[in-house]
This record gives sequence, C-alpha cells and structure tokens, in this order.
Amino acid sequence: MKKDILFLVRCLVLVVMMATCIPAQAKPAKKKQTAPQLTTLEIIEKVNNTWQKNHNHKVRAFWDDAAYFTGDMEAYRLTGKAQWMEFARKWADYNDWKGAKSNDRKKWKYRHYGEGHDFVLFGDWQICFQTYMDLYEIQPDDYKVERAIDVMSHECALPQNDFWWWADALYMVMPVMTKMYKMTGNVKYLDKLYDNFLYSDSLMFDPEAKLYFRDGKYIYPKHKTDLGKKDFWARGDGWVLAGLAKVLADMPADYKHRALFVQRYKQLAEGVASCQQPDGYWTRSMMDPEQAEGPETSGTAFFAYGLYWGINHGYLDADKYKPVADRAWHYLSTKALQPDGRVGYVQPIGEKAIKGQQLTPANEANFGTGAFLLAACERLRNEYRQAYGRKIILDIFSDSVTIVNANLIEVDAKNVCKQLGIPVVRMMRFYDSRGVEQPYQITHDGHILVMTATNPNVKKSLTVVVDDAPLFKSVACGRHCNERLDDISFENDHLGFRIYGPALAHAGQDACGYDLWMKEDARPCLDFLYHRESVCQPKVRAWRKQGQKAKADSLNTLTSYHIDQGRGCDIYAVGRTLGCGASALLADGDLKLTNSYSKYEILDNGPLRFSVRLDFSPVVHNGDSVVEHRMLTLDKGSRYCSAEVWYDNMTKPFDWAAGVVVRDNTMPMKIEQRYVEYTDPTQTNDSFIRTSAWFDGVESNGKETNNVLTGYLDTKKRNGAEGHLLGIYRNVAPNAHIYYRFGAKWSKHE
Repeated sequence: MKKDILFLVRCLVLVVMMATCIPAQAKPAKKKQTAPQLTTLEIIEKVNNTWQKNHNHKVRAFWDDAAYFTGDMEAYRLTGKAQWMEFARKWADYNDWKGAKSNDRKKWKYRHYGEGHDFVLFGDWQICFQTYMDLYEIQPDDYKVERAIDVMSHECALPQNDFWWWADALYMVMPVMTKMYKMTGNVKYLDKLYDNFLYSDSLMFDPEAKLYFRDGKYIYPKHKTDLGKKDFWARGDGWVLAGLAKVLADMPADYKHRALFVQRYKQLAEGVASCQQPDGYWTRSMMDPEQAEGPETSGTAFFAYGLYWGINHGYLDADKYKPVADRAWHYLSTKALQPDGRVGYVQPIGEKAIKGQQLTPANEANFGTGAFLLAACERLRNEYRQAYGRKIILDIFSDSVTIVNANLIEVDAKNVCKQLGIPVVRMMRFYDSRGVEQPYQITHDGHILVMTATNPNVKKSLTVVVDDAPLFKSVACGRHCNERLDDISFENDHLGFRIYGPALAHAGQDACGYDLWMKEDARPCLDFLYHRESVCQPKVRAWRKQGQKAKADSLNTLTSYHIDQGRGCDIYAVGRTLGCGASALLADGDLKLTNSYSKYEILDNGPLRFSVRLDFSPVVHNGDSVVEHRMLTLDKGSRYCSAEVWYDNMTKPFDWAAGVVVRDNTMPMKIEQRYVEYTDPTQTNDSFIRTSAWFDGVESNGKETNNVLTGYLDTKKRNGAEGHLLGIYRNVAPNAHIYYRFGAKWSKHE
C-alpha cells in the first residue's frame, strides 16, 4: 500500500515538473509580409511611368536619350498607352524632328566622336530617326521624316562605307536603314546598310569568340585585359545583338544579302550565351570578369532582348537559349529593378570595362532604362508564345459587343484576352470574313475598339488571332500643342476641336470656349496645319514689321490655318464664350465662364479614339471651393465629341449649362428636347457651320437622376456674340456626373 501511495506521489510530482517545463502554447508567428510579385506587364508599366514621372522630354536627340525612346516606343507598340507615345512625340517636337542640325553639308562629319551639330553623319545623332519614323507610321506628315530622308539619302549617295567604326553604331543606325526602306520602298537604304556593315564587320568581328570588339582600339592582341585576355565590352556587343534583331525584323525576307545578317546574328547569340555569369548577368568585360567585376544592366538587357527576339521568331533554339534569356530576365527583374521602379547597376557612359568601377542600384541611365524596356517587352511576348495563333470568333451583334457607331464596335478587353489566354496588350489581330485586317485600339478604361462596318441587316463576325499587332494609322487623334500656347487640339475623320490652355491666358488672351476645326479631308490634318503655321507665321510677322506687307499677305494667304487651303481650317470664332459645346455653372441665372484648364491628361490617342481629361483651378460657387473636371472623347466616324463633367468639393445642389454660342441671332436655330442647334455664319461668310449639342442625362451614385433639361436662348451679349443656345440642368446633386455631346457640320460637306 505504501509502495502504491509512493508511486502515485512520484507520478504526481513528475506530472507537475513536466507541466512547468512545457511553455504556454505560442500564438502562430505572423508570416512575413512580402510584396506581391509583379507581372512582366506591371514591371513595364512601373519602369516607364517612373522614368517619365522623373524626367523631362526636353532633352537633346543624341544617342543616350534617343536610345531610351526606342524602348519607350517598343513599350507603346506593345501596350498602346497614349501617354508614352505623347512623351516621345513631345521629345521629337522639341528637337524639330532632327538629330544634328547643321545644314552645311560640306561640314558634316562622322569619323570621330563628336556632340556638335556638324556631326550629322555620326550615328549617335541618327538613332533619333528610329523614333521619328515610328511616330510617322502612326500619323504620316512629311515634315516628321524630312530630315531623316535628307540625311540618310545623302549618306547613301556617298562612296565611303566606314561610317560605323564603333559597335554602338550598329544599333544606332542599322535599324534606321531598314525603317527607311520600309517607309520609302527604296532598296538603296538596304544596299548602303550592307556596304557599311561589311566595313564594321571586317573591323570588329572576332570569328573565334563570335563577338564584336567595341572599335579598332580594342582589337586583340593590340589591346588586352589585365590578365591578357580578349576584351569584349558587354554593352558594345549588346548594341550589336539588339541592332541585328531590329534589322531582321524589318528587312524583307527576299533581300539578297539577308543571309549574312542572319548568320552574324546567330553567331553573336552563341558567343554571348557562352559568357553569361551564373547569376544571369554579363560582366562588362565579357571574357574576363575580373577586369570589372560585378553585374551590369545595360548590356544584360540588350542581350535579353536580342535572345528573346530570336527565340520568339524562330531564329534561336528555345531549348538552348531560353534558359540563358530567362536567367538574364531573373537578374533584370529581381536585382536591377529597384522597388521604386528605377533600373540600377547601369554602367555610366563609356566605351570599355573600367577596373575598380563599382556599380550600385543608384546607377541608372536613360539608355539603360530603354534597354530594360526592350527586354521586358520581348520577355512578355515570350511568356505567351504558346498562345500565338490561337483564334476566337467574335459575333459583332452578340450581347457582349457594343455598337458605338456605323464604323466601330466596343468589347470588354479582359473578356477577349482571357479567351485568347493573353494579358491585355496589343498581341492580337482582328480580321473580317474576307480576311482583311481591321484596326483596333485598347482604351484606357479597359475596352477594345474595333473598326468594322455595323450594318444590322448583315450577320457579321470577326476572327481574333493572337499575334503581334502592327502600328495602325490614326484617324481620331490629338496632342498638347506647346508651340501654340498650350492648345489641346484633336480631330477625327469629320472635324476637330481646340481647347485653349493656360499659356494663352498668361499671354493676355481671354478665350474659354471650345473652338472648331473644319475639315475637307478625312486624313488627320492638325499636325500639318500647326507645323506650317509655326514655320511660316514668324516670317509673316517679320516681313510686316519690315514694311513688306504684300509679301507677308501673300505668304499668309498661302499658309494660315485661318484660311481654307483644302485640308482643314479654323474659321470659327470663340473668344470668352462657350464656343461649340463648353459648359459652365450657373450663378443667379448667369453663365459662370471658366478660365482655361490647369492640368490635362491624354488618356487615349488613336487610332480610333481620342480622350483627354481636363482639370480646372478651384473656383468659389455657393460658398464651396469647387474643382471642375471634364472628360472629352472623340471617336472615328462621329460628328460629336462626348463629354462628362463633374465637380469635387461641391456640397450643395447646383445649376449647370452647356451649349453653343450665337453670333447672329437672325440665323436659324433650334431648341428641342435634349437638343439645341445653331447655324453659325463663320468668319469668312462663304459658308456656315451648324453647331449643336445633345444632352444625355445626369447620373448620381451610378443611377440616372430626374433632373429636367431646359432648352434656353440666353441673350446676354459677350465678346461680340449675341448670346448662347443652352441646355440647362437645375438642382443637380453635388456628386453627380453630367453627360452630353457637342459637334458641328460644315455646309461645304453636308
């Protein structure tokens, strides 16, 4: 019995001891929060948006900046994002669509490095033509490529072939030559490309290593690394591989010398792949990592682009080269890419590997970012290569399709791309029943616009195929016109509009309404008109100042966009009125005309839709400091611009109006339910413009309200006008969005 009791006591003690040794159950440790991994498309957007947010378009057209814009335009080609094209367009305008600007051909140079404007034949001043020709392809206007044709035609006519004496030039200029051929159809550009390349190849290509020396100074054994090895500079060979990829993309398959470019491309890809470091990057001296140790981004990015392009287009064996390209992308996307969207570890401007030069995440550069964008775009195409050729049939009269007008349909982009198995990018092509390709546009709000006839009596479908889309010529398009006091001008195949900007107000001119461009030609004309005006009007003003009135008047008659020259013109008067379609708050029954916009953002810019958001400076209304916002949208085939208006910081119901100015109240006018129309005599009095506005309704919290529209003739005279024809909404909810349309027809084309 005692033994049993003793045993129980011992067991109890043991249990107590064990209990004291076991810690209280800990709460599950929180998992470390990691940032979600970005998709390749998200990386492209982050990198390019970051660059454009932190940098100005007002930079020269020299190689380093121009190389960035080749990446920017590749990102635009893939995504169709309007702001990226606009950034490139502003850069081209800033540089007058030129490289080096000397006009004295006797002084044009190229045989050594130079940044002066007499180095017109030096390739570092010619790379800009790549972007100019891409922009020309979207909206052809001769002045955009006039300098490129002048310079490159002159080079083709010269007997020399030693223009490309350094490796970088093979990226700077070879793609210019193939683009010149595509644009003109003249084979002389391909033949000069071949002749120049033969010189470069004989000078710099090493058939044993299958790599290119940077230039004649670095050829082995005249130059060696510190360890006595051949010194191939990564960025230099990156320029060449990327340049060859671009050349093969544009060179016709039957060109007589194409085989040489294919051969060198494949050889270079093999030589490049053999030098890759285990972590995916290439060192600056490709065969001697100790010459400049550590990763470098620009060369690695150009290699990734060139390799992915070859895999995607069947030039390189995927089993052999895709692991190389993937390792490079892993380095680019995990080490070179910084959390804030910058691209680091880029070797600064130079021409060789520099012993002891340390690169860090802070080493970013324009050309490095451009190279990264090229690589990322081709990587994304590679990720979805298995989807290429996949097809779906789109019934244009199904419930999933919206008929926009007689020329356009609209579908949900995510739905279409999900069926195709691709992200929402320009990796699809639309064909009608005859096999004719139809232009399309991905819009900023997640739709796809497709140009196709929409006759309801004809059953019709479109075939959608996964494939890289070409650049389509724009029909509905526009831009910010810095050279014309911040105008926002846009057009489609019927008419155009001009919104006046803050620079006009700062210049002392008071115009707040919407101006009109009347057109005689379906082709875009505003770029041409603005360019001609900017070139000729300074001469007109100078001659008048010098007393040469007849000479000035003659040039003005031939070139002013206020005179009908056969393509389009501005013959509509606005001043401080609503013009054609602007809106205003009502205060005590009177129009509270706004000043010009304070900020703008172009959201869609062709080929089929233009849309812009305008923000205005705060104004006091009913005791509130309110901020007005407007969204304007113009589609191909429409005679009306759609408008959406809303206000921030509005706390009380308000009255609102929009309409058209009345210049002469004896002219015909209409006031109907939801519609007003006026016949404007125009400034030239040889025709008239029928202006009008449709009022589509008011929405609050996503639901249409019961605000009553009142048509009204306002007879208050302003700026020489007799009044306005208005549509008025009263007691609009503070958070409401107002929708309406405005447009015009010209009597010459009714």
